[in-house]
Amino acid sequence: MAAAQTETYRHLDKEWRTLCRMLLGGEIGGLDEYSEWLSGLDDPLFMRKSSLSGAQVVFSNGEYCSSSKAVSMGEVDFSRKFEPVSINDMKDIDSLVRAVSERAYYCGNIVIGNSRFIESSSEISDSFYVYKSVRISGCKNVAYSQWMRLSEGIFGTNEGGETKYCLRSGIVYRNQRDFEAWICGNTSDSYYSYGLEDCRDCIFCFNLIGKSHCIGNVALEREKYAGIKKKLLEELRGELVRKKTLPSLIEIVNKGKVDYSEALSAVKGLKYAKRDSDKSRLEEAFREASSIVLGKKLSGIDKYSEWLSAHTMVTRDSRSVLGRTVLQGSDYPVFRELPKNRVVTQEEALVLGEKLSAGKLLAESASLSNAVEMLQGIAYFPPERRLGTYKDLVACQWGSQSSDCYRTVVASHDKCCGYNAWPRNSEHIFGSGLVFHSEFCFKCFDGVNLRRCLEMDSSRECSDSMFCHNVENLQNSMFCFNTKNKQYAIGNASIGREEYSRVKNMVLRWIGSELEKNKEVPLSIFDIGCAGRGK
Repeated sequence: MAAAQTETYRHLDKEWRTLCRMLLGGEIGGLDEYSEWLSGLDDPLFMRKSSLSGAQVVFSNGEYCSSSKAVSMGEVDFSRKFEPVSINDMKDIDSLVRAVSERAYYCGNIVIGNSRFIESSSEISDSFYVYKSVRISGCKNVAYSQWMRLSEGIFGTNEGGETKYCLRSGIVYRNQRDFEAWICGNTSDSYYSYGLEDCRDCIFCFNLIGKSHCIGNVALEREKYAGIKKKLLEELRGELVRKKTLPSLIEIVNKGKVDYSEALSAVKGLKYAKRDSDKSRLEEAFREASSIVLGKKLSGIDKYSEWLSAHTMVTRDSRSVLGRTVLQGSDYPVFRELPKNRVVTQEEALVLGEKLSAGKLLAESASLSNAVEMLQGIAYFPPERRLGTYKDLVACQWGSQSSDCYRTVVASHDKCCGYNAWPRNSEHIFGSGLVFHSEFCFKCFDGVNLRRCLEMDSSRECSDSMFCHNVENLQNSMFCFNTKNKQYAIGNASIGREEYSRVKNMVLRWIGSELEKNKEVPLSIFDIGCAGRGK
């Protein structure tokens, strides 16, 4: 059935038109007419054909080895019975992986929890009306978006939470009615802006706190602002109707000239806070977690950096263009777009937001045609942020309510986490991606409520398990795919506690030996489906 004929699409097209009236002052056409523009801030949707039906399947992750088998969530028989793996195939790691690889299907179109009306999407939980999106949790009315939670009316937006009615934005938290808003929190009715906190009614603004009715960082009278905004929205609508696209905030900024003189003058004499450097507690946690999960106490987390960084995003050193202070960048959504010749610290950004402006003349004539000139003097991007209470966040990019984390892009309500993309409400997590409400895990991805796990992908409510994909409620299991409610299982078949313990000890000895010799493990959950077939 064509997309335009499905109930999901019809509903979301109606919501899209409502959003355009709300944010742009009028409709501009159908949702799919803007598919390329709306996808511009997203990672690509990874598409593969089902090995069972040949139908297209959406994946949130492109890490799976290419010769592996794929399946859609709707094609999985979670009650299927499997014969135990032959005892001869469980004598060494190579034969075991080859045996279980025959049962390995990587699953896409993953939809769990109380979800309905989901189309061309994956990693969706407790959500309604979601279209061409991935990693969406607790949301409704979402299209062409990624990494969103507890939000509504979200189109073309990558990463955020607790936000309503947002279009073409990135990393938004508790926002409402924003367009091309980048890394903004508690902000409403703002356009083409970056780094706003507790602001409303701002256009072409950077690094402001608690401001309203500003254009180019210039505060205007409410009536004057409203008139300029009306003209600008007419311009945006006309451009979209004609071209089906608009330049992004970053594209506009990149066209401008770079002159640091005013910015350098503004931050002169700024006293910088000492950056966190103590990772002694983190190192202690790494030793503790590796002993529990891997059966081998590891020390010196950076010796294992290559292994911990594989298949996920971690931070990398960058520098402020103003003070040469070392700060952290990454390939995380939105952060990776930031122009390196305009990166500054958060401290510098707050000063620049207070002291730099485009000037009243430019602000009162704001349009797309003069946006480059307006932004070139005020556009500076802090890639790091600290919110709430935090302690010893060493080489982390974003930190909130967290402590003792290292080389983690987003540390939110975490403690003792290292080399991760985004753990949340978690502790003792290492080398992992998107992992929520979990503890003592290594190399886990898209997981929720995991305990003492290793190399788990798209898994939920599991403990003491390893090398599993798309599983739920497993205890003491390994090499399982697309199954639920098992314990002491290998290759989806329960084999009993005694035999399972023997095989587990063999696998852990192999892992420990590889880590001791090479500081990495030459096997991941993303490789198992290709054992014996090449990648």
